[in-house]
Amino acid sequence: MDAKQKSSFAGASDVVAHAEIAVQHIRELKMACANGDKGAARRSLRQAISELELARAMVRTGID
Repeated sequence: MDAKQKSSFAGASDVVAHAEIAVQHIRELKMACANGDKGAARRSLRQAISELELARAMVRTGID
């Protein structure tokens, strides 16, 4: 790859933002599991999955 060539795509920062939110939910999942809170663990996992699915869709469609 040419060093001068742009190595990102339009919307990349939005994808990163959703991934970072997913990381926060995964941290909450970790704490919920450590505390034995199954309900909170389920919620955190669902939210993390949702954020990652949104990020994946954004990458697939190539946001402009």
